[in-house]
Amino acid sequence: MNPENTKKFSTVKERLIDVLLKNPGRAFTAKDLCELLELESESEVYALLKQSARILKRKGVTLAFTQPVCRKCGFVMNKIDAKKCPKCGSQWIEPARFTVLR
Repeated sequence: MNPENTKKFSTVKERLIDVLLKNPGRAFTAKDLCELLELESESEVYALLKQSARILKRKGVTLAFTQPVCRKCGFVMNKIDAKKCPKCGSQWIEPARFTVLR
């Protein structure tokens, strides 16, 4: 990763933390955050959330999330970025939602 990308990534991380802190209790999906932060992929959001959780913890705030659930069979997935149900194979997934708790 070159220095320009690192600087951009840090700025986006700061924006993500700002959005989460200004909306306590509001649940965001990775897609919501992707659109708000004008990112190209949800995988970037997941990476940013992982890093931001540590920063938020130091600020005394907890990043909480609900696990993805298959809307067809109700299976609760362990992987937060699940796209397909491992039990029934359905792609009808209720995505993980992220929020901050003070």
